[in-house]
Amino acid sequence: MKTRKAITVMVMWMMAFMVFGAMPVQSQEYAYTQVIVTIAQSKSFSVTLNGQAATNSNPTFPGTATQVIWFNGTTGNEQAVNATVAGASAQVGPWPACTTPIEVFKNTGNVNLRFNVFQNNTIACTTFMYNASMAAGSTTGTANATLGVIDAAGSAFVSGLGMNNQTNLCIWSNFSACGGGSYYTTFNYTSN
Repeated sequence: MKTRKAITVMVMWMMAFMVFGAMPVQSQEYAYTQVIVTIAQSKSFSVTLNGQAATNSNPTFPGTATQVIWFNGTTGNEQAVNATVAGASAQVGPWPACTTPIEVFKNTGNVNLRFNVFQNNTIACTTFMYNASMAAGSTTGTANATLGVIDAAGSAFVSGLGMNNQTNLCIWSNFSACGGGSYYTTFNYTSN
């Protein structure tokens, strides 16, 4: 009887081997390939003055010039004077409730940008102030909505501005005992 059971078990093993084939113990080996995707960083932006076409940034200082901005006074002691684009309309909204900015900055590159503004040479009798806000539809970035001063030291008016996002910049001037005539300065904008 034992021999018969042993033969039966052996026959079953042989049939299983013929049906399923040899089933060796499988061990696994591993390898991997690291994949890196590199996209060149592009830091660029455009500036659009109220009523004007966009001006694209330039990687060489001082950059590309926009149209001229004017601050017009009559007594030399005015406060919160709105900026005006030469030959175009003025910024809308007295300080601090600007509803139509004098400048709109758009990130045209592919990395988030921080924008700074500084005054190239100061005018002793004039203080320039600004505030910024995110443009409609722009969701990536933090605009400096508090009142800032544009001076030679520079000031950040927006940080983390995402690709194709825009920020509005409103600028006012306070005059203090300015004599008659014209005074000149330059606002320089940098991104990093």
